[in-house]
Amino acid sequence: MHETNIRGSAFAYAFTAALLFGVSGAIASDALVEISAARAAQSRAMVAVVVLLPYAWFRGKLDARASWTLLLLFGASLTAVNAAYYEAVDRIGVGPGMTLQFLAPIVVLLWMRWVERRVIRRSTWWAAYVALIGTGLIAEVWRVSDIDLIGVGAGLAAALTFAAYLIIGERLGQTMPPSGIMAYGFAISALMWAGIQPVWSFPTDLSPRVWVELAWLGIIGTAIPFMLELQALRRASAGFVGVIATAEPVIGAVAAWMMFAQKMASVQIAGMVLIVGAVASVQLRGVAEVEVPLDAGR
Repeated sequence: MHETNIRGSAFAYAFTAALLFGVSGAIASDALVEISAARAAQSRAMVAVVVLLPYAWFRGKLDARASWTLLLLFGASLTAVNAAYYEAVDRIGVGPGMTLQFLAPIVVLLWMRWVERRVIRRSTWWAAYVALIGTGLIAEVWRVSDIDLIGVGAGLAAALTFAAYLIIGERLGQTMPPSGIMAYGFAISALMWAGIQPVWSFPTDLSPRVWVELAWLGIIGTAIPFMLELQALRRASAGFVGVIATAEPVIGAVAAWMMFAQKMASVQIAGMVLIVGAVASVQLRGVAEVEVPLDAGR
């Protein structure tokens, strides 16, 4: 019963994060009409740290008991994944951009199996493979002649850096609360962006709609879901959370269709069905005990 409760809460946190990330991906695609992918990523970090740092300080969650090396790597992974993700969405669209990012669960499972020597339940592998096929259908990967290679490269970079975020986040979650991890992570990310793109040169001639969208992306599309995802990583493995996160491209594509009339082909809808099935399978079958972090249920 205890393991079931842990798995259920991990699923709830991870899926809610995927829901917020997915809707925000559609909103980001609209904002990127007026602002570059790099500036959108910078704005996301700046807004998130303005929200998270005071919150974590007020709650007394800034005691950095974790390795500063891991925190720096975590901040760097946040910077890289946001930049790569927005570049992919800007170049190849919400569905395909999100889809490539979610090759990350396969990378995470390979890391857990061959580097950390964990035993991965067979059903988790199958769910990841099915989700991978589903993401390929959404992205329509066979249309090679129409592919923006830079956009695809950005999507693959997002997958690798998202995998790094999940793996490092699981480690950090064993010694620090999510709000403290995210406050430090986005503070580091914001400083990195300030070194790459000075804050004083940030574009100010944006429409009111885009300013609202950037605020949404920083708070509801970043601060809240990232903390929810770290809560999930305190209760289940990075592999489990990564597979649940593959619901995000489905949610993002549906949101883009409902909000901005972005069309979906029948084969893309079939891909969504496969991903939903994979996510449901992971929730129903769960994960082996050795996949769960040592502090599960803390």
